[in-house]
Amino acid sequence: MLNGCYAGTHGCLIDLQGTTKNLTRTLKINPELVTIRNATFECRMTSGTCLYISQDGFPHHDWVRTNRLEGITLHGNRSIDGITMNYTGDNNYNVNAAMALFNVSIQGFNHGISFGNNVWGVDMFNVMIGNGNIGIYTQPGTHNAGERSTFSGGTIYNNAIAGIDEESCWEFDFEGTSFDFNGQQMILRGGTSFTGHIENADTGKPEIVLGALEGVPAGSLYMSAGSSITVDGWNPKHPRQPCFVETSLPYNNLKIPALLYGFGGTRGAVCGPGKVVTWDGQPFSNN
Repeated sequence: MLNGCYAGTHGCLIDLQGTTKNLTRTLKINPELVTIRNATFECRMTSGTCLYISQDGFPHHDWVRTNRLEGITLHGNRSIDGITMNYTGDNNYNVNAAMALFNVSIQGFNHGISFGNNVWGVDMFNVMIGNGNIGIYTQPGTHNAGERSTFSGGTIYNNAIAGIDEESCWEFDFEGTSFDFNGQQMILRGGTSFTGHIENADTGKPEIVLGALEGVPAGSLYMSAGSSITVDGWNPKHPRQPCFVETSLPYNNLKIPALLYGFGGTRGAVCGPGKVVTWDGQPFSNN
């Protein structure tokens, strides 16, 4: 079906009507041409990625068209990635290798979603990413990538290493999103705004790490007043983690919400030299 679409002269909508497809090799999806709806993909390859969203190898038409994955469930294993968005061309800065996701569940992968070169303005609505190693991953050293991407709703949960590991400087908005019971919730090296819910057990390590890359804005997290942080089973007399948020540089910025339970550690709620303010803009004290 995809080959037939690519052989034509206009875009395609492929509706699989709720069927399950067993995949033993990567499906290459041109975001300029294809919308896929209503399917479960059992991803049975042992390396690489299940869905590769890219214009690599395709002519670029520069049509004003948006496409999506909608009503899709991916099941995989931790030796492969779920969805990779990437375009390897170094010179064409008009190409966007991104595709919008609506009501998509990505389960059991090494990286649930991996963002590479020429990926920007990604929009994700009610996307669940869980039971893998890393939920959202941005590849290091990307070019022409990272311009404001939004997750609306959805849950990033039960990932053994991290909910999000940002190895290049991206701009993310999370609106009404939950980060639940990931090994670490967020490793950020770019600017992120967050409205939603963060919950974990006291894991013994910082839940959120704010870092930085040379020559770009530092990792920062701006949380809304109505967001929440909860550490289940937290014992203020015997906390396990050194802090909830670890900063590495003075220009890491953190704005914390009003609703906090278990926001603390052996060294205080926030470690490092980063600037921290409360939801109402007041200076934050670890005491």
